[in-house]
Amino acid sequence: MEELVLEFNNVHALYKCYMSFIKEGGLFVVTNRKYEMGHSLALNVLLPNAIEPIVVTGRVCWITPPASHSSAPQGVGVAFIDDKHQLKDRIETILGPMLNSSETTYTL
Repeated sequence: MEELVLEFNNVHALYKCYMSFIKEGGLFVVTNRKYEMGHSLALNVLLPNAIEPIVVTGRVCWITPPASHSSAPQGVGVAFIDDKHQLKDRIETILGPMLNSSETTYTL
């Protein structure tokens, strides 16, 4: 399974990529590689101020094509399907009150 590495240096970058509207959690990955809906990927995620990355498997559930009409970068959203390390909960703890922000993310 292909693995993508995501390093979040700050909370704001994590907020822009987090897909809070997905029940199981998910992250948007800025990439110019082409993926199909449902494609399985492993994400190697280093959260802000973390020492060890967390690996989670997921499926592509969102595609932002090149030259999109929005200001969002090209990439894919990956919904978590095997979150045995509680990445969703860790992200939501880090983001805290930002989850209710009206600031746009890369997906909504």
